Amino acid sequence: MNEDRGAVCGLIRRVSRTYRWAYLDLLAILIGIAGGAGAILFRTVIDFIHGTFFSGIDPAAGPGFSVILYPIIGGLIVGPIVCLLAPEAKGHGVPQIIESLQVGGGQIRKRVGFLLILASAVIIGSGGSAGREGPIAQIGASFGSLVGQVFRLGSRDLKLLTVCGVAAGVAGTFNAPMGGAIFSMEVVARRFRIGDSVPILLSAVVGAAVAGTIIAPAPAFTNPEFVFGTQDLLLCFVLGPIFGALAFSWVKFFYSVEDLFEGLWVPKILKPAIGGIVAGIGGYLLYGYGIMGVGYDGIARIFEMPALSASADLILFLVALGLVKILATSFTVGSGGSGGIFAPSLYIGFVFGVAFGLLAEAALPGLEAASPTVYGLLGMAALFAGAARAPLTCIVMIPEMASSYGRLPPIIIACVLSYATAQILMRGESIYSIKLGKKGIFIDQPQPVLKGISVGEAMAREVVAVGPEMPLRELRDLVIRTNHTGFPVVKDENLVGIVTFDDLRRVPIGEEGKTIGDVSTIEVVTVRPDQSAKYAMDLMYQHKIGRLPVVRSDDPKRLEGIITRTDVIRAYEAEAERR
Repeated sequence: MNEDRGAVCGLIRRVSRTYRWAYLDLLAILIGIAGGAGAILFRTVIDFIHGTFFSGIDPAAGPGFSVILYPIIGGLIVGPIVCLLAPEAKGHGVPQIIESLQVGGGQIRKRVGFLLILASAVIIGSGGSAGREGPIAQIGASFGSLVGQVFRLGSRDLKLLTVCGVAAGVAGTFNAPMGGAIFSMEVVARRFRIGDSVPILLSAVVGAAVAGTIIAPAPAFTNPEFVFGTQDLLLCFVLGPIFGALAFSWVKFFYSVEDLFEGLWVPKILKPAIGGIVAGIGGYLLYGYGIMGVGYDGIARIFEMPALSASADLILFLVALGLVKILATSFTVGSGGSGGIFAPSLYIGFVFGVAFGLLAEAALPGLEAASPTVYGLLGMAALFAGAARAPLTCIVMIPEMASSYGRLPPIIIACVLSYATAQILMRGESIYSIKLGKKGIFIDQPQPVLKGISVGEAMAREVVAVGPEMPLRELRDLVIRTNHTGFPVVKDENLVGIVTFDDLRRVPIGEEGKTIGDVSTIEVVTVRPDQSAKYAMDLMYQHKIGRLPVVRSDDPKRLEGIITRTDVIRAYEAEAERR
């Protein structure tokens, strides 16, 4: 009898597992269709906005001074979007996706996708120096998350569909299904099971196919004079470490600019416009060489040069292009604009790679080296591999985008050595993880017990809230009566601040007639019920506070509860005892 019961239970488990994966695969195909369509829509909106800004420029006459104003105008349009409507649209996108997977259960707000299309398209279309991959990854992720929420899937499956959305969007944008799938697994998911790769690959292939039916697929980079010999392989052992050091320098400079804008005493709503000044000036001085926008037009222009001779002027010009692109991208995205850093990294790596090829040609005149543009392709792969800790992505995606897998051996050498060098210099960080580390999220650390406890499980749902008009003397009585030392400030059922006993203690004698609204903190650090208790505790230690208001996942102003360090410790003890 027991054997029969065990056989039946085993059969039920196998059927349920098969049904689950078939169900997820169907949803992955749906997400792939949406991701490919989203990639086309995104590119169409960018082209429309770019035409609106740049249609009056005569290529023969060159740009006028007004071109400097275009990225500034774009920043003025995007500032209110990222500050008031969708803070997730700020920056280069991928860290926000990783954060949602690590601490948010894969949940992304429903309106993020639409606002991202608008904000990123305006930044890129108006001439800001940024890429498409970060925004389209977020757009795809938001749709994958939406599908998971609509079908009420568990946290594990919701995260998987979010990653599927990233794969579909990136694959559709770059016509690189394998590259999109590996990017989503290597850079975004970080940890995944082998079985998860099936729906991710399905989404990537379908996304690329859908995009390819509307826009005829064509290699992003072409180089008909591709010849690569054994001597060139030896040069790759030199190129790899050099570009690993360049990747380190690029990442450090990018975050130094972001820190500069974080501490800048101007309204946040104006910062993207200030960042656009650098892209505008750089684009005007080097118009047509890819400083503005994604940069692929500049790469194509260098490819089309009839002959690249190893002259000092050309090498210095290429280095100048790379440095100006670094400046323009850092100020465009670091100031709070919306856009990715993948395409700018490819541009920077390409021009430095071509300069490396020309230097090798000048230093070793007897060497039968490959075309300098081939070294440009190696440079773009090596730079991003080091900056993003993504060697596999670059090894696969760059040959896909160039439609030539014959470049694999030199790309493998360059990417692996660049990655190893950058990891030593950046101590295991990447251009994506550094941003998360500033928030106390360390994606490669072992997962603690608190990571498995949600804020909703640990928080107190009965909250003593106060209004901004309450006099301070009444607050003092409330502290004594409840023995609480902090209270959310609520007006018209919306969270508008938080007040603590320390705020009350700092009020000078004789000014007790003030109200809570006069002394409360307006910029409140909050958490959502679906985030982890570990994340809540990290935020409390990071900001040196003892409590966090808990707000609804779909409304950051609607109070749901409050969580304190004591609540987290109590939840930890209960979970440890259960285990």
